[in-house]
Amino acid sequence: MTETRRVRRAAVASFGRLLPLAAVAGICATVPALAEPPPAVVDSQSIVRSLAPPPKPATRALVVEPRTSGGSGADERRINLDIRFGNDSDSLTAAAHGQLDQLGTALKSPELAHARFVIAGHTSSSGAAQHNRQLSEARARAVRSYLIERCGIAPERLQAVGYGAERPLPEFPPSALQQRRVEISTLPPTS
Repeated sequence: MTETRRVRRAAVASFGRLLPLAAVAGICATVPALAEPPPAVVDSQSIVRSLAPPPKPATRALVVEPRTSGGSGADERRINLDIRFGNDSDSLTAAAHGQLDQLGTALKSPELAHARFVIAGHTSSSGAAQHNRQLSEARARAVRSYLIERCGIAPERLQAVGYGAERPLPEFPPSALQQRRVEISTLPPTS
């Protein structure tokens, strides 16, 4: 074998060992460092468990009145969902549809079929307070519209409200991505 062939063969072997490293480096270079993680989709049964009233205790001719929270909200049934919107927009992203379909399935379940709900939009603290309130309300209305139009939920069962950054989750900084959420709460039954 000539010296030229030996050098070429060594170069090809070295290149072959470096190719996987280059491929990894190329992949890493194309992934933004601060990209939002993909949304976690909560399944319909988990939503039902979060929103359904607790089972009534069995009694023998004894009427037990439920303990009231006295306005503290401790008895409220709620769930926070990661429903994605366009930046500074009330347009639902394609990633939001899967979560909203699971929510629609849950709201039509026998356990929740007769309940009413509040859809509350929340934002992070980035931006002006008035703008955030309006944006969060528009997002809550977008979720309500999706549930009515695509999932067949009766309009009278859903209320939409926007809180902006007024009610942050205490475990996250006010500007965190987790503050941008939609919260579904069960309303008390009407008499």
